[in-house]
Amino acid sequence: MKIVATIVSVMALSSALLSASALAGDLKVEVHGITETKGEVMVAVFNQKGQWLKQVYLSKKVAANANKVAVQFEGLPDGDYAISVIQDLNGNGRLDSNPIGMPTEPYGFSNDAVGNFGPPTFDSAKISLTSAPHSISVRVN
Repeated sequence: MKIVATIVSVMALSSALLSASALAGDLKVEVHGITETKGEVMVAVFNQKGQWLKQVYLSKKVAANANKVAVQFEGLPDGDYAISVIQDLNGNGRLDSNPIGMPTEPYGFSNDAVGNFGPPTFDSAKISLTSAPHSISVRVN
C-alpha cells in the first residue's frame, strides 16, 4: 500500500512539474537605439502592477554594443509583465538624473511606453505572455 501511495505521489509531482513547465514561456528583449558603446544595458522584468518600478521580478545586464543588444528570459509563467531598460553609462547601477529629475542616461520601456511628467504606467508598458516564445523591441532614448 505504501508503494502505491509513493508511486501516486511521484506521478502527481511529475504531472505538476510538467504542467508548470508547459505554462512557462521565453521572452527575448531586443534593445535598440544604443548610441554609446559604454556601460551596461540593464533589463528589468516586473510582474506585479503594484510593484512597477519598485520590486524587480527578474533582471539581466549585458555590455552595451553599437545600436542593439538582446537578452533572453526563460521559463516565465503565463501572465502580464512590464519591462524597463536603462543604459548605465557610468556603472553605478541606477538611472541617473539631473537636479530637476530628468534622466541623464538612456532608458526605455516595453511598448515604447512614455509617461507624462514621470514614468509610464504598468498598464501602458504591459505585455501578456503565454507559453509560446515571445520577442519584443524596446528603444532607449
